[in-house]
Order: sequence, then C-alpha cells, then structure tokens
Amino acid sequence: GLNKFMVKLKFCMLSLGTIIPSMDHGDWYAALDMKDAYFHIAIYPPHRRFLRFVVGQRHLQFTVLPFGLSTTPRVFMKCMAVVAAALRRQRVQVFPYLDDWLIRGNSSSQVQSHIRTAMGMFKRLGLLLNVEKSTLEPTQRLDFIGAVLDSTLAWAFLPEARFQALITIIRS
Repeated sequence: GLNKFMVKLKFCMLSLGTIIPSMDHGDWYAALDMKDAYFHIAIYPPHRRFLRFVVGQRHLQFTVLPFGLSTTPRVFMKCMAVVAAALRRQRVQVFPYLDDWLIRGNSSSQVQSHIRTAMGMFKRLGLLLNVEKSTLEPTQRLDFIGAVLDSTLAWAFLPEARFQALITIIRS
C-alpha cells in the first residue's frame, strides 16, 4: 500500500505518563470523544489525487484524512494541538489523545464550565462530538485511554477487564 512510500516523521503524543503526574487528589474529570475524528480534516484539493484508489470499476479519492494512512495520526494531532492551545488560553485544562480529550478541573463546577467551553469551541470549528462515548458529567473516577483515573485515591490503574486479561496471558 501507500504507507511504504510515506516518510515517517516522529511526533509527540500525550500518554498516561504525561497525565498521571498532573493528577491531584480531589480532581474532577470529564471526557470528550470526537465523532469520526480524522474526517474533520480536509485534504488540500490538489493533493487529493495522491489518495486515489479503485474499487471494482470505480475510481475514488479521499477528500478528508483517511484511516490507515501512517501519517494520519500525526497530521490530526498537529491540527488538534491548535484547538487544545486555544482552550488552554481560556484556562481549560485539556489533555487530547487523538479523538479522546480529557478535561480536568479542581471542582465539579469548574469541569462543567470547561465542558461548555470545549463543546462551544468544537461546535464553532465544526468538530462533531460522540455524546454516547463522552463523559459529560464531572466525575472523580474515569476510564480514559486504557486506564482508570481515580482522584479520590490519587491513583491510576488498569480497568478490571484488562487486568484479568493480563493475568490470563501471564499464567498461560
């Protein structure tokens, strides 16, 4: 496929190793999940010809960032870094990881305010939210990118299902 011709550029992405040290006892959290995240980023029209493919007799080309292209996560995160920076200028504590965005605050009401600000910006920018996958009620315990963040314990740990799967692998 196309990926073997792509130049692989490194980029920094948020990780649990970045989030966990910033956790404070008593924090509140919410999570926003972007719907069809990559599809929000349009491909520059003269470059679309490089993303053509054939299905049967039909010739098609991507007009938005495609899934499966090795450079897509980097391009997407570069675009979303601008959105995150704009939110941070408004004092919203946000941690974007591809289409999953953690919102953090000192109180439930602060997180509610951060949610409103972030959702307002998403709406103005045409970024669609997957409400079903988002956690829009502030909480002190949240599943986020493969870990449970619990500010009442000031701890992060594996969800029970992942922990059991790991135990099964270790024992086999």
